[in-house]
Amino acid sequence: MKNPFVSVSEIDQTEYLSERCSLNRMVLKKLPLYGIEDEIEGMTFPEIFSTPALIAEVHAVSRQLGVDLSGKPDYLLPQMVDESLHSDNARYRQMAKRVVKKFGNRLGLLLLTLKTGERENRLGRGDWDDDCWAYWRSLDTVILTGGLASSMLGRRFKECIHTIFDTARVKAYRIVLFDNGSYIGMMGLAQQLMRDDSASLVLDLGHTGCKRAVIRKSGGELTEFIPQDSLPSLYMQSRFDNEEEKRAAALRLHRYLVNTITASYRVGQTAASLSDTVLISIANYTHNGILNSRRGGYAKLSLLGSDYAKVLEEDLSGELHRDIKIRLVHDSTASALYFSDYERSACITLGTGFGVGFTDINLG
Repeated sequence: MKNPFVSVSEIDQTEYLSERCSLNRMVLKKLPLYGIEDEIEGMTFPEIFSTPALIAEVHAVSRQLGVDLSGKPDYLLPQMVDESLHSDNARYRQMAKRVVKKFGNRLGLLLLTLKTGERENRLGRGDWDDDCWAYWRSLDTVILTGGLASSMLGRRFKECIHTIFDTARVKAYRIVLFDNGSYIGMMGLAQQLMRDDSASLVLDLGHTGCKRAVIRKSGGELTEFIPQDSLPSLYMQSRFDNEEEKRAAALRLHRYLVNTITASYRVGQTAASLSDTVLISIANYTHNGILNSRRGGYAKLSLLGSDYAKVLEEDLSGELHRDIKIRLVHDSTASALYFSDYERSACITLGTGFGVGFTDINLG
């Protein structure tokens, strides 16, 4: 069936993902299965399952079991949970099993919610019509990527998901795990959008970090991946007291991006003869260079021009003394491009929130 979350550009007829696909705005009005995690009813999807929610649970369970977390920064706790599943320390092992079972069950219930589309949950998502719910019901495969889908953590979550669906007597999605999701969006862009026998600078502009690499493509395959050091995402605030303050923040972010891309390109030129086209995966619902002006830290850049890609191109061309072209793609769409061989599939990134892309999109 036609994907109701995909729109078609009036400019060049290419497809792009509309913001209504977001799962971060979902509220679990009614559980699809009771007796497992009943307390999550009424919560939003990110409140139920996300890296911050998992970290909070690790702290709570560790206090109960007397597990010492001193000296362990929060961002490393998901990795610690993964490693503790087979720890020689019984307390660490028990903590990890409790956390993983809780969040595996939660993830299973959220996917079951999408599959069953009960009336109360439909009413709770007013911008979804029947076609949206029917599309989620029709999907065969859900591909899970991101830090919470990797290694043993992802495998245990997969087991819990199948148990939830079996208990509900509903046919489960086929769950595909992708362990190394750090650069998946960049590889998806390069695989689908790079010319053959070329090298390009590819970036992933996320909410918390900026990843960079030079990628070569030859004979239809990605033949070389040369990463550069990741950088923090700066100037990402999204709430402001007035338009003047917002515009000033947009200018700071823009200058940071121009400097980052310029430096990355110059470093990349020492390793390869780079294409004039820079591919960028960005945490924004973008199409044809136009940014969504309502959501996220990159939205304020739309104040600098209706076509932000053109704004970037002009400044980068001046800095690099060549005619630079920019291709901006929604980050979860970029990840889904890597799995274009999977039909009737959604790609969900498990992180601070839920990133969603669909493998049937055609960017032209």
